[in-house]
Amino acid sequence: METYEKKMAAFIKKHQLLVPGEQVLVGCSGGIDSLVLVHFLKMNEQAFGVAVSAVHVDHMLRGEESRMDRSFTEETCRHWKVSCFSRSIPIPAILETAGGNKQQVCRDERYAYFKEVMAAEKAQKFATAHHADDQLETVLMAGLRGSLQSGLFGMPLRRPFGEGELIRPQFAVTKDEIADYARRHGIVHREDSSNAEPIYTRNRVREAIVPLLKKEEPSVSDHFVELAETLQEDQRFLDGLAREQVDGMVRWTDGRLCLSAESFRSGALALQKRMVLILLNYLYNGQQVSITKQLAEQVQNAMQVSAGTVFLHLPHNYMMTRQYDAVFFSRQPVHPATAIDAMPITGDWSERVNGFRYKKVPLLQVEKEENAVFWYFAASKHDRMFIRSRKPGDRIKLAGMQQPKKVSRLMIDEKVPVCERENWPVIATEKDEVLLIPGLRPSSLFSREPRAGDDWVLIEHHEKTQKAD
Repeated sequence: METYEKKMAAFIKKHQLLVPGEQVLVGCSGGIDSLVLVHFLKMNEQAFGVAVSAVHVDHMLRGEESRMDRSFTEETCRHWKVSCFSRSIPIPAILETAGGNKQQVCRDERYAYFKEVMAAEKAQKFATAHHADDQLETVLMAGLRGSLQSGLFGMPLRRPFGEGELIRPQFAVTKDEIADYARRHGIVHREDSSNAEPIYTRNRVREAIVPLLKKEEPSVSDHFVELAETLQEDQRFLDGLAREQVDGMVRWTDGRLCLSAESFRSGALALQKRMVLILLNYLYNGQQVSITKQLAEQVQNAMQVSAGTVFLHLPHNYMMTRQYDAVFFSRQPVHPATAIDAMPITGDWSERVNGFRYKKVPLLQVEKEENAVFWYFAASKHDRMFIRSRKPGDRIKLAGMQQPKKVSRLMIDEKVPVCERENWPVIATEKDEVLLIPGLRPSSLFSREPRAGDDWVLIEHHEKTQKAD
């Protein structure tokens, strides 16, 4: 048995990629890599105990050339007695109508058809023809782009796909070994002309960088396959730990994803970036959203302290807000919020406003409160305070300032989103003297530490909420 056959058989057995009795669908472009895989699996159907079929997609991007690819693939499969399913998908028309990235649209449409055929044929495995050199190129490209930080070190050997599993058995071999198999078995194939176009980064990496690495170390592709497999195992372990931590700290309330910044910081630094990605995945719930490295780092950095208030705009009109230790992820309102009627703050808890509630008690009667912020101040027992929406002309006297500052100006300085400024709550006296802007700043009349003369305490409390599913 030659090198290709030995390595493929050993690799498939080691990783248990095929199980006797399974239907295996192979993605086949008509190129050398996929035709060799179809041929090898067909020749070894009895040895593996599987049934092999092929599937081909014509993206209609190269006119007559791509139509001939489809005809050639269908005819080759007929000659090998392999069932072949094929479809022409009008990618140019789709791009003209809906726009989008050409390569991504091709991939989405192609893989949707693959899943459709898998379901119709009740196939348990979908095999792609990616090989060891492809894995090397993928890791190099990710390193060039800086996307290794995302936690995906190369392509996975296997992953869930449709109702079954996607596998990449040719990670066992290199392009040269595939070419040797094709030569020995007289396999004729088609070449996609776009594979030689230097405008694509992968093509430049393949033609310029990979040969240099192989000259330095002939087994470099095999080494990168093994390295990727090891690191992916580590990633899965760390991702599991991160998910456990996130699931233990996340709550949903009023359609907002909520957690404590302190509980986030308790996670090891090695887990925090993964925790951010999991949080955003929960927030977007399956939506296709591009999360950049910079955005993930901004979210992580915003939770490194529990002082003040931070706003961070997220894709698709979502926002992260940290008010002291409380962190909220939510969709920004499209329409202005309803104005808050003035509600008196008494010795009983107020209604919840922006996830917080308030009460005031005499200093001598203060008891310990969980998840609470204490504001100390001086007042007579007859003085009343209210929580209400901001009014035009509201001003607040900040510590260290001679003159009161416009609340509207303060909100601009604090980067409060425009859509939230109009009805942002404030706590004020009967005479409309602003004492506190919840989540932003207190007036000079309030202090986090008791001072001489302070005899009252305003207690700000983040209500407990239900745990997320």
